[in-house]
Amino acid sequence: MIHNKSTISGSQERQAPVMSRFIIFSVVLFFVILATGSAAFIFSMQQIIRLNKGNELSQMLEIERVKLETSVNNEVVIALKMADSPLVKKHFANPHNLELRKMAVEELTSYRKAFASEIVFWINDIDKIFYYNDAKPYILDPGNPANYWYNMTLYETKIYNFNINYNPDLNVTNLWINAPVFNFNGKPIGMLGTGIDITAYLELVNKNLAGRAAIYLFNSAGEITGAKDSTTVAEKKNIEDELNIGGDGIMKPVKNLAPHETQIMDTRLGRIVIGTVPLLGWYSVAIMPDSIDDYKNTMTVLFIVVLFVIVVIFVIFNIFIARLLKPLSKSMKEAEEANRAKSAFLANMSHELRTPLNVVIGLTDLIMEESRLTKPVTENLRKISRAGSTLLGIVNDILDFSKIETGKLTLTLVEYHIPSLLNDVIALVITRLGEKPITFCLNIHDDLPGRLYGDDLRIKQIFNNLLSNALKYTQEGKIELTVNAVNSNYPGTDVSGNADNQNVWMEIIVSDTGIGIREEDLKRLFTDYGQVDTRTNRTIEGTGLGLSITKRLAEMMDGEITAESEYGKGTTFRVRIRQGYIDTVPIGPVVAENLRSFRYAESKRIISKKLMRPDLSYAKVLVVDDMQNNLDIAAALLGKYKIQVDCVTGGQEALELIQSKSPVYNAIFMDHMMPGMDGIETTGAIRSLDTEYAQTIPIIALTANAIHGTEDMFYAHDFQAFLSKPIDIMQLDSIVKKWVGR
Repeated sequence: MIHNKSTISGSQERQAPVMSRFIIFSVVLFFVILATGSAAFIFSMQQIIRLNKGNELSQMLEIERVKLETSVNNEVVIALKMADSPLVKKHFANPHNLELRKMAVEELTSYRKAFASEIVFWINDIDKIFYYNDAKPYILDPGNPANYWYNMTLYETKIYNFNINYNPDLNVTNLWINAPVFNFNGKPIGMLGTGIDITAYLELVNKNLAGRAAIYLFNSAGEITGAKDSTTVAEKKNIEDELNIGGDGIMKPVKNLAPHETQIMDTRLGRIVIGTVPLLGWYSVAIMPDSIDDYKNTMTVLFIVVLFVIVVIFVIFNIFIARLLKPLSKSMKEAEEANRAKSAFLANMSHELRTPLNVVIGLTDLIMEESRLTKPVTENLRKISRAGSTLLGIVNDILDFSKIETGKLTLTLVEYHIPSLLNDVIALVITRLGEKPITFCLNIHDDLPGRLYGDDLRIKQIFNNLLSNALKYTQEGKIELTVNAVNSNYPGTDVSGNADNQNVWMEIIVSDTGIGIREEDLKRLFTDYGQVDTRTNRTIEGTGLGLSITKRLAEMMDGEITAESEYGKGTTFRVRIRQGYIDTVPIGPVVAENLRSFRYAESKRIISKKLMRPDLSYAKVLVVDDMQNNLDIAAALLGKYKIQVDCVTGGQEALELIQSKSPVYNAIFMDHMMPGMDGIETTGAIRSLDTEYAQTIPIIALTANAIHGTEDMFYAHDFQAFLSKPIDIMQLDSIVKKWVGR
């Protein structure tokens, strides 16, 4: 029973993290749904409210315009009838005729009852006496600028006009209707009219709006001609200054309106509607600010009810899922443990298989350089090397694909040099060609960028996968590699996430004259763990992962891979990947021609056999490189001179050896790109030691950075020589004789 309790307790402990993660996930999900739903509701309600406000304001503005224009029109009709009176015309033509004046004044006074404001004024152009209701008349001065309306009415108006003024004594704004009076010959002999209290009109309108909205009237100059606050009219305030709605304001859009047209606008004040008052030549604007009271409606109540229902469902769902997860938690825990064991196995297999395989391949190639070997031995060694390379490729593919599947494969972005990368790729191709009757051709332009920013190891893997695939399926004919850099000034965020930099689209094209691919097989060409046309290709070695990995690597670099093929005639693969832009310095014609002609690779083995190496058993050197297989190869090459070689995998270890003063080295071969202290930093630290030995010991740069001009950089940092990787044996021989064997 104790054992069973322990098992149950352990199971509960394993369930706890699963339950905790689920509860956290469900709570976060609930709040995300709540926030998203609330935002959606508020946004939707805001749109509905503003739409309703816009419609309401448009209708209100149109109704008030009709009411205003109708009222003004009624007053205008009466004023024009009054101006057309024969009696009034006779009186204005003969103002000194007392009998006519008495009858005319009685008629004009009688019109007061017809006007809503009960206001009547008149003046003839002979005696210039101004009459206003029962007020005491006075002589008007037409030359006074304040009386501009008199001359405008008599000499510029054919039917009637309007003018507006503010009376500070009464705190009202009046709209005056001015009608000229013509004699029977059509000559103006005076004027008359009435006034409309605009202030009272707008007070009534705004009172009906109960503070929910406000209406303003203004003229084409933007001066407010009607508002709830009469002082804005008295001070001739500008409508845009008064409202301060921002943006383009309202004067520009309002002047583009057709008569009787309205337009809804969203501003910082809320929803507004602008319109016209054609009769007066004015414009109008109605404003309804946003308010929390807008949400006091049935939709809000419904949302709260739905929200409550969601909370209840959420609680019930969590209780149900919690019970459902209990029997599944044990399986999940076992799966996690199996996944950790798989990761540990892959990591161990990576170390245990790849490192010795690299050494086997490298040392086998070195042994094949010996001239005393018999032809059968050389052929067997070549078979060992090829088998090792094949096995290494299979291991690499499986490990890389496992990393991709688990999401652990990431890009390590560095600045790299195109010539060095192509140099390594070509060297591998020439080695794998062996005795096959195949011509390899490299197509590159002199203006190919010298430096780019990206994961050079993964890019080299793309090259190798495509070329290996071409070599496997091509028995004779031609393999062609083309490398282009398209749109070198392509703008946008680069692979490092820096928006200030630019991008380069690298295009890789590999064509072969091999067996080709059937049309029906092209669709499943990039599937995992599979080879197409397996019956025909049953003798081809490999896992079938190379193209699948290439596709996923290309996609990780925002690119793509495509294939075209004609069965029996050959295949063309195209890969397009995005890389970081460094500068416009190209590789140049010299480097491009050297790469195209493979001068470094074709004669390497012949030269190695003829090379006479001196006995330097008395010398001792230090090789610094973070890759163990690189150390093994360098040690083997230097061992042909019988040199004593010490190897370390980091700059700090090298610095400690030099500081210990024992042993004393004749030279140091220093890798450039290393984690921690790189080669330049390590060399600087050695040179800064206060000993003559540290300051004078020859340090040779050992790097894959082989672009033109790199040597000058190393010389400027106290290096004595430069040796590129893969190591050229003639260059190594020259450096050894000059700096080690002196």
